[in-house]
Amino acid sequence: MPSARERLTRLLSLVPYLDAHPGADLEATAAYFTIDSDTLIDDLQLLFVTGRPGHMPDDLIDASWEGGKIYISNAEEVSVPVRLSAEEAGVLVLALELIDTLPGLDTEAVRTAAQKLRLAAGENLHTPVEVSPIPADEELMSFLKEAIDTEAAVEIDYYVGSRDELTRRIIAPSKLVPGADWYLDAWCYAAQAPRRFALSSIRTWTSATHPPLAVSDSQPSAREVTLTLSAAGAWLADELELSEREYFANGEPRVRIRFLVHSVDWLSRFLLCHADVITDIDEPEAVEAALLRLG
Repeated sequence: MPSARERLTRLLSLVPYLDAHPGADLEATAAYFTIDSDTLIDDLQLLFVTGRPGHMPDDLIDASWEGGKIYISNAEEVSVPVRLSAEEAGVLVLALELIDTLPGLDTEAVRTAAQKLRLAAGENLHTPVEVSPIPADEELMSFLKEAIDTEAAVEIDYYVGSRDELTRRIIAPSKLVPGADWYLDAWCYAAQAPRRFALSSIRTWTSATHPPLAVSDSQPSAREVTLTLSAAGAWLADELELSEREYFANGEPRVRIRFLVHSVDWLSRFLLCHADVITDIDEPEAVEAALLRLG
């Protein structure tokens, strides 16, 4: 059974359609809205109690469908197709502007869609729709996109406001994230852990000219790890911002996650911190390192 929201959405489209097509065929109209004729008749019957506030006879929509031909009257106030508000149009345009900055997408298609939406909304609202994307250094954004695409390490001077300190880091960027600022998710070789960096705090940037010294000889590259979390630890999947996750069938309150790990040392410490909610892992080397830490 369709929800009340779905029915309301259909009614808001049905009235303008019937107003523009007097005498529309009942069966053809039902097919146009991908419903059966009985459902369409239910919708038409609902129109008899729909209209302007006051609920007097001349305030309500009148509909007839005798002989299979549909006619409506007194529907002027709801016969205009639903339009986006200025706020709704602005949010959609802004979202497209942000998508346009992300790597790996057809930017021409995104820009074309944004331009069409901008023009259509401006015509409907009789005012231009202007939005301002989150500001970011274009040169830095371009540099980071290329580093993400090529899986290259980069060296940055990063300002830590809480300590009023300028730090130098070698990182492996993984993705750009819009928010109050633009953020960069990356593996930090100094911390041997994933970190999120605000682009506004990156002072200088350059390609890393040598392999990060923090990477041990036994762990030269990233590896994919699969582990299973109990219900009490399912929140870790959101904390790690993972897209690869699988919930167990049959109502089992567990979740299996997959993610890249750049350091066995970091993974062993992660296992020790969350051992009570990890029920399975396919990385015996990290388990062994965690057990060694326990002494």
